[in-house]
Amino acid sequence: FANERLLRDHMRGHVTRVTCPLCDTAWASVSSLRAHIRFRHSDERPFRCQLCGSGFKNAYDLHKHVETHNDSDAYSCDVEGCGFTSRTLQTLRWHYKRA
Repeated sequence: FANERLLRDHMRGHVTRVTCPLCDTAWASVSSLRAHIRFRHSDERPFRCQLCGSGFKNAYDLHKHVETHNDSDAYSCDVEGCGFTSRTLQTLRWHYKRA
């Protein structure tokens, strides 16, 4: 670690654990526990798509969803003869892994 404070913060995560009251998983910090509860135990989806109204739990998921509204296929497979295209980079990456 770059300094002693960073090492102490890291070590605290090994010792101090905050337990989720809903499923008994343990977390290194209260902020980690809050994030866990929001993603695993809450149905709240405060990030709304302005184009279709779909809701998402975080801004990143909303951003990736908005890419699906593109009219054109922005990403294409560069393997000769494949011809696969997609509207999102993530879908193209899945294609590469599968194919």
